[in-house]
Amino acid sequence: MKINPEEYKFVPGQSTLEEVDLDRIAVFVDGQRYTEAAARRDGDCAQQALRQGLVPGGKSLSGGRAHSPRFQVVLGEATAEKVRRAASEAEMSVSRWLRRTVEEKLAS
Repeated sequence: MKINPEEYKFVPGQSTLEEVDLDRIAVFVDGQRYTEAAARRDGDCAQQALRQGLVPGGKSLSGGRAHSPRFQVVLGEATAEKVRRAASEAEMSVSRWLRRTVEEKLAS
């Protein structure tokens, strides 16, 4: 039986992981088979992080379980558009692009 990979594509916002039976369909993450047990373990970890007040998806830049400090900056529309464009060209989020830019400036 030939498998069409397009039938198993995960589309954020449209697909859910519940649609995939990981014990029936072989899914590999970092070269290791991802199983239903691994998915349950990861779900449990995400729920625990939520209970502790941390949102899954990003690691604390401060280390450990502490939230990273946040800064708010007010920019003019022209400058904001330049920042958005630069981040897009670098293929990263505005937050990541700004963080990297500030870190590079402080390191020099």
